[in-house]
Amino acid sequence: MFAGFDFSWSQFVWIVFIFVGVPSLFGAYVVRSAWRSEQAELDRWRTGSGRLGLWASGLVAFALGFLSCAGWLSWSADSLGEFRGPALPAPTKFPTWQVVACGVTVVLVCFVAAHLSRWTKAGGLAAATGTTAGFTTAFAVDASRTVTSQEGVGVAFSVLGWGIGLGVLMTLRGAWLTSRYRGKTPRRR
Repeated sequence: MFAGFDFSWSQFVWIVFIFVGVPSLFGAYVVRSAWRSEQAELDRWRTGSGRLGLWASGLVAFALGFLSCAGWLSWSADSLGEFRGPALPAPTKFPTWQVVACGVTVVLVCFVAAHLSRWTKAGGLAAATGTTAGFTTAFAVDASRTVTSQEGVGVAFSVLGWGIGLGVLMTLRGAWLTSRYRGKTPRRR
């Protein structure tokens, strides 16, 4: 299963620090800003539908994002019917349906984590940050086995693509849900 797999912990930690830690700090700043805005503007109104706080929402999203990447991209089934994995190193070629299913799963787990949050806007952004960080961390596991820059570029595209894409989706979700709450009865404390 792991034959020929040269994993470097120092390279993994460095990749995760640069490509997950730094963007997650930026995401945490955006989440905090949204949370403060949401507190000031919607303090009397019902916000999210769940019971989780921002940290819990982000951690749930992290775990689900990690599992989405590991679950879909650690194995491959080709058009000839051959099956490879799950194993490390991860396959490098995937059928289109598997990549699409992975993407759909990542978006769905982000929405699930956002739904579990008690904050509409900030919870969605925490879910986007957590899902992106989890997916990218799992992606970095395979990138930590070689020293080529191609894996680093893949991890960078992962964090940028998922971060921006999920951030936009969660912002639109937050705006839509907030507009639904306007005009409703304020919640009681």
